[in-house]
Amino acid sequence: MSLPEPPIWSRVILLILTIASFYPQLFRIQTTHTTRGISSLSILWSLIRATEQLTISIFSLYVDVGSDGNILLHDPPSKGDRFNLYHFALVSVLFLLLFVRIILHSDRRTSLVAAYTCYLFVSIIPLPWILGASSPLHGFDQQFFASIFYAVHSILIYPILTTLDFVGIHYQAREILNIPFPNALSLPGLAAQAVVFTLVSVTLVWALPFPYEKLDGEFSWRTFSVWYGVVGWIIVDNFVFALGQAVLLALGLHRSSSSKDGSLGGETEPLLGNVVH
Repeated sequence: MSLPEPPIWSRVILLILTIASFYPQLFRIQTTHTTRGISSLSILWSLIRATEQLTISIFSLYVDVGSDGNILLHDPPSKGDRFNLYHFALVSVLFLLLFVRIILHSDRRTSLVAAYTCYLFVSIIPLPWILGASSPLHGFDQQFFASIFYAVHSILIYPILTTLDFVGIHYQAREILNIPFPNALSLPGLAAQAVVFTLVSVTLVWALPFPYEKLDGEFSWRTFSVWYGVVGWIIVDNFVFALGQAVLLALGLHRSSSSKDGSLGGETEPLLGNVVH
């Protein structure tokens, strides 16, 4: 038995807040006409993570691989399961908009686009082919290829993406330390996403089905691995992203304050020199 799902109206409010959390950064890039201070690799990892969540949501809703393959779905599937798809799709679109803004100002746009395209060939692009094998005559083929697809993602891609979450935080922190403020990075955007994606990760604990009662109070690496491979990777990735935005916000506020102090110091030194002379 899974935890009770949060009401749809609360999910709608959270979705609106999610959209709003992207506005400060998109607006900042629009007004500054630059992406200095923003790590293009960090945005790329975030886009890939969001696309992965959308990919597996589509896979779980539309690919029938038997009773053991109904991942991310309640039994029977609920309105919340479909709402998860809408949420993941919208977040993917928002990160894609941010990614497009980044590559328009980047001298590495070819490599960035190539990296994302390569990922699409193991995520979104195979899905129509798997769905096309859903006729009764191809039932075995569908189950076979769907099982391979899910195994590759759950065993290989999930942990890689979680690792890249931390790598993305590192790259963005390096930008904050190396590029003086003010720049294209929106500190209000970091604050908004730290709060909103924390709420998202907490909400997903209830929104995604998992038989917690079967754990019988046992918490070990084995049970964590099972939980992570079924639903936990989405919850962990969203929480790591939120935590990273909070850490980057603290670092950005400190760096911004230091830049202002240095600027003020530079302005007062000539004045003091004039007084002395």
